Amino acid sequence: MIMRSNSKLWLGIALALSVTAVGCDDGEMPADSGMDDPDTGMDVPDAPMGDTPTCEAYCDTVGMTCTGDNALYADRDECLDVCTSAGWEAGDPVRASGPADGNSIGCRTYHGGAPAGEDPVMHCPHAGETGANVCGTWCENYCGTVMSVCTGDNAQYASMGDCMTACGALDTSGTIGDVDGDTVQCRLYHLGVAIRSDDTGTHCPHAGADGGGVCVGGWAFRTDDPGDYTRVDRMGMPAVATALINDLAGTNKNAYNDGDPADDAAGTFVPELVANIDGLHAALDDDLLGLGLVPCTGGAGGSCVAQGAPLIIPDTLTIDTSAPAGFPNGRTLPDPVIDVTLAVVLLDLSAPGQDATTFVGVLNPAANDAEFLDTFPYLAAPHAP
Repeated sequence: MIMRSNSKLWLGIALALSVTAVGCDDGEMPADSGMDDPDTGMDVPDAPMGDTPTCEAYCDTVGMTCTGDNALYADRDECLDVCTSAGWEAGDPVRASGPADGNSIGCRTYHGGAPAGEDPVMHCPHAGETGANVCGTWCENYCGTVMSVCTGDNAQYASMGDCMTACGALDTSGTIGDVDGDTVQCRLYHLGVAIRSDDTGTHCPHAGADGGGVCVGGWAFRTDDPGDYTRVDRMGMPAVATALINDLAGTNKNAYNDGDPADDAAGTFVPELVANIDGLHAALDDDLLGLGLVPCTGGAGGSCVAQGAPLIIPDTLTIDTSAPAGFPNGRTLPDPVIDVTLAVVLLDLSAPGQDATTFVGVLNPAANDAEFLDTFPYLAAPHAP
């Protein structure tokens, strides 16, 4: 029997009782039969009873009941794509009373039928691709999907058993649709994106056990004693250790990185710096002159060292809070530090028309391709997810 409204429900019950009184069969009404939506008048479908569950029937069902803010898919094609890719079992033939659980098409079709028609906020998530811990556990859904979607070079686990073991250690307290965080829900989200975008190479690692740098936890801060660490690089002034220390005068990068500003001030690395500056000029002066630029002069007593020494000896990044912020007093994200440093060690800054900004906007882009933020984290959003 299909009920059309509460008043008709009572009329149906009265008729059923009167028929029973004269000895007819006592027909039992399904617990979750179809009914009209009282707000829209739409005929809410029953799940297709007794048939082997199919993606077509499932998508037809949730396409009618889970709409608007409760919509599960952009359209029927997306629904079919997810249903055929996610590794759900067909499940038992749908009955009016279930199946109410299990990571299957049947469970989702049931919850997406009359239950979702009556309470879409509750039941549409159960009918969705994650199952919402009702149509299968979080781990059953996660592992079923990751084993089905992430295969070959993009496989994240050797077997379903390995996945279930790993999932047992994951946090399941996230929210459906989380795009980051070390949770199963974040990994399920990225599996959904992998299906929809057909980009398993990018998103399967995000759904893996370690989260691929996306589904990861919060920041951790070490409090080890500084003496426990070994310095591997020092970069007070940009490009000094990179371009001006390369063993031309017997100083290798490791020795420079092990040094301190006091060694710089004592002149320990001056021969190395001078040798490398002279090497740059031997290679580039003809090109600079050809561009109408005037190079600075090399050697320990030349103008290159005179200009560069205050900037790079000692090799520190100075921060004077009483002066305006900006390179070389600290550095802001837009500061063209490499362009300025190259001008200082290559050009005669006393020549007409030449100063520390001569290369700015010429050697490198004048600005970042995306505008920096005014608040933390200040960096522009990355291009790739």
